[in-house]
Amino acid sequence: MPEFFDALPGQEVPVGGIAAGFKKIWADTPAQESRAVQLNLVLHLGRNSSAADALGQFQNTLSFARRYPCRVVVLCPDYDGSLPPELRAKIYGECFFGKAKNDTRCVEFVILHYTMAARQHLESQVSVCLSTDLPLYYWAHAFNESRRIADYSYLLTRSQRVLFDSAIAPPDTFTYPWPNLSAVRDLAYTRTLPLRQNLGQFLSRYTSALIGEALKTIALRHDVKYAAEAGCLLGWIKKGLARGGADLAAIGFTVTPENGPSSFELTFDYADGKKIFHWRADLAQNHAEFTGDLGTGRTTLTLGAHLLTPEAALAEAMFF
Repeated sequence: MPEFFDALPGQEVPVGGIAAGFKKIWADTPAQESRAVQLNLVLHLGRNSSAADALGQFQNTLSFARRYPCRVVVLCPDYDGSLPPELRAKIYGECFFGKAKNDTRCVEFVILHYTMAARQHLESQVSVCLSTDLPLYYWAHAFNESRRIADYSYLLTRSQRVLFDSAIAPPDTFTYPWPNLSAVRDLAYTRTLPLRQNLGQFLSRYTSALIGEALKTIALRHDVKYAAEAGCLLGWIKKGLARGGADLAAIGFTVTPENGPSSFELTFDYADGKKIFHWRADLAQNHAEFTGDLGTGRTTLTLGAHLLTPEAALAEAMFF
């Protein structure tokens, strides 16, 4: 799908001329400006991406790179198996101001287009494009089948983190036999960090026994567009309950998508009819309301509610 490659900014250069191309780009850059990088990031665009989406992810990655200077390699596959071997390259660089007046940083992107017939040469070309002796991170974006990723064992096994987004990932993502499961991170889960922090902050005032005792059902309603994030939140809640000694088999869990006024609405229902917990979050209004009485008196709380930005989610998934 050459439209990925064509949609992204940059100057096309011969594949063998990437280093020379960057040398030319930076020829007029003052020597004191830093182009040192901290890490390598490979963004791999899958079949379910599009030209517009590719450009959007490029911009997200650029925002990330402005905070964490890195060498970014964007892989743009062409899935037409009838095409002859072909590798094309673009390079992109830009400088920006850091926290101080004299703190100017520069970032570099290498964009590689390849046909399936040239797949056998890709790993060696990628290795040449990366900065040596720096950690490698791999972001598999918008693939329609997890088995497609299996062809890229170099990236899966060498990377400190392998990133995917369950909001757009194939159904078998969670059952796929990842070579290094401990390195895999879900960006949808990462985006929910502020919500998990708020829920944890409110519930931390109660003991595990108070939260889990007589707990009958947990109902989570969510806006249809936040299905992946809702699934991540419920999984996090289940893990927390299990750590506190709750019997998950005795609790009924429901997740309901709807087109309602709330982005998320979470209710704990107790068999004794006395204890309550309710949380409602509206991301459009950056507003969340808590109501709880788990045996120590009624408590209410209002907090902000948001998801992490794409660049912040990338950083959280990669480094934490």
